Amino acid sequence: MLPTKVYFYALLIVLIVARGSVACKDGFSLKVNKIENCAGPDGIITLSDDTAITLGDDCSLSLQGCVTLKEFNTAAGSVSVSKNGREMFKKQIDACKMGSKIPFVKDFLPGGLCPQSDGQICADPDKKLPMDRFKKMLGIMKGSIGIELNLDHDTGKSCIKMEVEISK
Repeated sequence: MLPTKVYFYALLIVLIVARGSVACKDGFSLKVNKIENCAGPDGIITLSDDTAITLGDDCSLSLQGCVTLKEFNTAAGSVSVSKNGREMFKKQIDACKMGSKIPFVKDFLPGGLCPQSDGQICADPDKKLPMDRFKKMLGIMKGSIGIELNLDHDTGKSCIKMEVEISK
């Protein structure tokens, strides 16, 4: 079994990615087969329907779409990752405590993850996120990846489920 940290970083990459298929010069492709805001319309954190990603030839990511936030002060729960239908890990997390340690969070939320007020955070498609530090992980993540993020907030719940194919 691979270290939880590797899968958690891979999860964060995939959480940024929603819908579409992308490839880069290193030969990797990533296709999001399904994404679901499983907390329903009352979810505290939800992804917009138009969320998408472009993977450049240099394997950097360009994002589009928005995350809608309802006010919250806490964000604790679990993340589970499965590969080819087999659960690799399930881990309890406190996203507020992790804050800026989560890759790319400081790029989008310079004030940290918690607290948040009602609003939307939209990606700038001209801003590129370098993926050099994650390229090595893509090889070990090849296959069908299932991800479920469940968070309990002081104001409600968030849930995001995804199915992703990583191939070379």
